[in-house]
Amino acid sequence: MRRRNLLAVAGVTAAGGAATAYGVSQRDSGDGGDSDDSRNESDGDGDDESESEESSDESADEEADDEQADDLEERLEGSEGMLVFTYDDSPIEDYTLTYQVHQEYDVPGCVAACPGWMQDDGGGEYLSPDQLREMHDDGWGVMSHTYYHRALGKIQLTETAQEGDDRIYVEANRHADIEDDPLVIFDDENRTTATVAGGGSDSTGEYVELAEPLEETIDASGHVRYPEEFMQDILDETDAQLEEWGLPVLGFVYTYTRYHGLIEDLVRDHYEAVANHRFGGGHNEIDGLDPTAMQRMYVETDRATEEEIEEFMQTAAEDDVLSIVGGHSHFETITEERLRYTIETALEHDLAIVTMEEALGELELR
Repeated sequence: MRRRNLLAVAGVTAAGGAATAYGVSQRDSGDGGDSDDSRNESDGDGDDESESEESSDESADEEADDEQADDLEERLEGSEGMLVFTYDDSPIEDYTLTYQVHQEYDVPGCVAACPGWMQDDGGGEYLSPDQLREMHDDGWGVMSHTYYHRALGKIQLTETAQEGDDRIYVEANRHADIEDDPLVIFDDENRTTATVAGGGSDSTGEYVELAEPLEETIDASGHVRYPEEFMQDILDETDAQLEEWGLPVLGFVYTYTRYHGLIEDLVRDHYEAVANHRFGGGHNEIDGLDPTAMQRMYVETDRATEEEIEEFMQTAAEDDVLSIVGGHSHFETITEERLRYTIETALEHDLAIVTMEEALGELELR
């Protein structure tokens, strides 16, 4: 088994917060080098001190970039392919479990973050901005998973929605999650708007409760989705919050794998990469690759066996593909044992574990 620069060998513990081979930790990133000497040499008017601090910060950033570039080259040297790990929803387990295991093998992953959940969290269920920044400083990638985990794709109606009805029956009531959200309900001939008042299920099926009765009848062949402007605002708001925290956003991960309809075009225009555009095996052919239409394989214990993971990694090494795996750190089906097995199996097949940004850069698709 080929483990890259294990922290144990280097004498660094996962909880120690020190620099790793693929980046610089938050604690180390602000050392500032010789900034104290520079301040001693200034004339004391304040401007020189400020300029010295800025220069020191820039030097530290450049040094971190150089270290990450060197490590990427080391990971890619002699590799048989590239593999991206993605983890959804930004739960605290991304930091307390997944990040710690990845650190032991000195390999990065990507967090598909929901900054609204992170910001509103009062019980420690989600990552804090500081924790996600620490992960990013250590080489992890950050992707958008919408602000509050809204399902942006259209969802099929299961019953005709009659004029005057105050609920619509749907394939899945994902749009019922947040009250007062605006909706568009439409079929091939008619279209109407509504506002979410709640949701639930009964003997007929799952439904979305509406604040006001429908003004049009929509056939059972129709769909429901958010208005275009509202979806665009969600994408913009998500990126703006993450970037305000100092976290650049490269790509997108659909919630509930709901990628159908108008949102496909909006996401394609907004992001350089999508990790779960369609259901598939997770092997994305490099020849003619569209980074906004990639697929991933879930490695949770209820969705993949060890034999299937072994087969996946073998194909990833043998074929000319960019491979992506995904999971949810807060699910019971992502265990420490499963994380270790998946990483070790990838390294045994000489796969370079990279972030989405690193993969696209290597393929010159950025």
